[in-house]
Amino acid sequence: MFLSLAFVTLAASLASAVPCKRQDSCACGYVDDTGAVWREAVESDFTSSSGALSVVQQSWDVQTWTSGSSDVALARQNVAENVFEYQDALGLKTSAYDGSGTTKVAEIDSKRSDILFGTFRMRAQVPSTPGVCFGFFSYNGNTTPVSETDIEFLTAMPDYYQRVHYTNQPGNVNGETDFDAYHNVVVDGADFTTFGEHRFDWHPGSSTFYYNGALTSTITKNVPAIGSAILANVWSNGDPGWSAGPPTADAIATVQYIKMYFNSTSVSEDQFVSQCQAAGNVAQCKI
Repeated sequence: MFLSLAFVTLAASLASAVPCKRQDSCACGYVDDTGAVWREAVESDFTSSSGALSVVQQSWDVQTWTSGSSDVALARQNVAENVFEYQDALGLKTSAYDGSGTTKVAEIDSKRSDILFGTFRMRAQVPSTPGVCFGFFSYNGNTTPVSETDIEFLTAMPDYYQRVHYTNQPGNVNGETDFDAYHNVVVDGADFTTFGEHRFDWHPGSSTFYYNGALTSTITKNVPAIGSAILANVWSNGDPGWSAGPPTADAIATVQYIKMYFNSTSVSEDQFVSQCQAAGNVAQCKI
């Protein structure tokens, strides 16, 4: 959650925020371009010389579950092989459909599932193959309905390269689209098939969305308020109302980094203040 007035006063007494690359030098938190201060961070640079899969292993779990197809056209099978090193970054792939009744897809979930509010950034290239959904989102499936804030791209749409779908789930009411919780946004001049940073800031009472640092949308309905994981996936189930497809060729999203600066249910405000004081009230790290 956001910090109390007491800590804001403490933070104001610190030296000016400084650029930071090392988490262990950021004991007093991370300040973003809106002035919000976050206590913790996970920075995954999939272009690292250690290799994309090595970076995945540090902070992410590769999914291998399979969904049924009772209410959709096709089942989905998450396969580890569809999360791979690709073009000096991380590839997430939905394989070309083989007619089996099951699509082979890809997903990574953060090892942290206690994340509660933060700023989340992914620099990525959207697939150009029609018939998949590429998503970057927060998720907790233990609520009814699920708690989720989504950035999604639907490559079957003719203007998929500049259209993005933002949702605080559920995005519908009684089967009808709820435009207070779902925004379908065209970013004029964008080309999502080139690398760009897609970002959502999850605050109490609002989800704000950005592309390359520019604000694109704000949603204040159905904002999650429960500890969650962060996910990235590429998938298709043949649903004509959403993913469409399945793809007839491999559909690959390329991810260069995911950066997360956040609060959690595991680190209290009192713990954070004590940590900062023990470190000598060092400057916040600017992100």
